[in-house]
Amino acid sequence: MSQEISKKVIVVGCGIAGPVIAILLQKKGYTPIVVEKVKELGDAGASLFLQPNGLKVLNLVGLATIVTDNAPWGEYSLDQTHTGEVLGSGDFLKHFKEIYGQPGCGTKRSTFNLALEKAVVDAGIEFHSGWKLAKIEESETSVVAISEAGERIEASFLVGCDGIKAASREILLKRKGYNEPEPTYTGLIQTTGFSPTPPSLRNTLLNVFGPSAHFFQYPISSTHSSWAITQRQSEEQKETWRISTPEELEDQRAELLSQFDDWTEPIPEMIKSAERLLRYGVYDRPGLEAKQWYDGRCILIGDAAHPTSPHLGQGANQAMEDCYHLQRLLPNAGSDLPTEELTKIFAEFAEMRQPKTALLVAGARAQGERRVTTPETMEKRNEYVRQMWKNPEVFQKPYEETLRGPFDAMA
Repeated sequence: MSQEISKKVIVVGCGIAGPVIAILLQKKGYTPIVVEKVKELGDAGASLFLQPNGLKVLNLVGLATIVTDNAPWGEYSLDQTHTGEVLGSGDFLKHFKEIYGQPGCGTKRSTFNLALEKAVVDAGIEFHSGWKLAKIEESETSVVAISEAGERIEASFLVGCDGIKAASREILLKRKGYNEPEPTYTGLIQTTGFSPTPPSLRNTLLNVFGPSAHFFQYPISSTHSSWAITQRQSEEQKETWRISTPEELEDQRAELLSQFDDWTEPIPEMIKSAERLLRYGVYDRPGLEAKQWYDGRCILIGDAAHPTSPHLGQGANQAMEDCYHLQRLLPNAGSDLPTEELTKIFAEFAEMRQPKTALLVAGARAQGERRVTTPETMEKRNEYVRQMWKNPEVFQKPYEETLRGPFDAMA
């Protein structure tokens, strides 16, 4: 393998993990090449709540401030019922920066994605948009990614981080003789919206628990909040990221208000003032074993390896942790890496990360089920939330361990 090829890395996907792993590897002397199937990133997706474990990794590549400088930091949590009864509240979010090294902070997903793409370009990293992965070929010393248009890129190894519908994942699993089943619908749908933030909620994460539904809100800018309503629905709901016309938006707001106009404020007001609404089903994929995360000179990270439902808010943050640990285990660029040596590195990475992410994926699934209960069982759920607030040391311990990862910024 030539010295030039030995330094090259193909990064499939320019969503969240892709730009971060590319910049981290560039710092270790590699020459990343980022390919993205979307020709031009648009105003797609909803929002993300970046937590200390994710922001610490972003800070390593100088990108944490694109989130923390543009939205209020989380300070307060408020849980209540749809009738307005307070189940619990606290200010533990206010102490995140002091304890963990970074705050908790919301951001609009499309704004974040565009900033990450710009960071890739500004770093001088080769970037190809509209490049759809179709095939992967390997030798003992290199890997070749081939696009649907027949374009070929050769490098030392490939990192697949192209999301929940990853082409890299499909190719690797088929190569290992595993035909993955289609994602299964969980019976839950989410409607997300962007609305002006009520003054009382400027630094607050709000949970509201009602019959067969759950509402969650957090600020994503100095003026606006992102919110989501999770409900049960027997009929599958396919996602659409198309921006609604004014007439469609008005109809969508009216439909939601017909279901939630008797819920406590600020929910009806936030629905009325919604400037955009998206609705999609929540789907589940079977978890992968650690040995299925990698094959030959290829490794999966982020949602390509461990897609998760949104109920714990850890998907993007765990992708950041993947980036940190993978670059930590890889040697500095410059030496030839035979497939056997790469496989050992990839195996160590996957065997370390898979158990943790599997627990969080299962936790997110359970959280969604627990939040959205029938009218007959919602008081049991409400009591569970009350007890959480009465015994914070019990319920927050696993959460605290997650926030301290992937390294202790305060040590």
